Amino acid sequence: MKKLLALLLLLPLSIHSAERDVNEAWCLSMGGDDQFRTKDGTYVDCLTDKYAIEAEYDYNWKEAIGQSLHYAESTNKEAGILFIKRAKTKKDYYNEMIRVINRYDLPIKVFVIQE
Repeated sequence: MKKLLALLLLLPLSIHSAERDVNEAWCLSMGGDDQFRTKDGTYVDCLTDKYAIEAEYDYNWKEAIGQSLHYAESTNKEAGILFIKRAKTKKDYYNEMIRVINRYDLPIKVFVIQE
């Protein structure tokens, strides 16, 4: 039981770490800053000359919309989402997200990469 509990406690860290690794590599390839701190004390996942980008796995697209808009406002950049599509995903999270962005005419640029 203790081993299972320890594994469950470590799981969120490994997921977050993997997301951070994907974001860091992608951000640096775009010439961005993956350590930019906003005036509100939040960290933009990737700040480029044009975009303030929130990186999220596909299933967290709802959080990515809000965070990308917050980062854009805080940095005076355009909002962006790095949508990380997991290989094992069976649900079409991308089209769910795009429907919401289009329905409300949200000014968000979406970048898609495979995990």
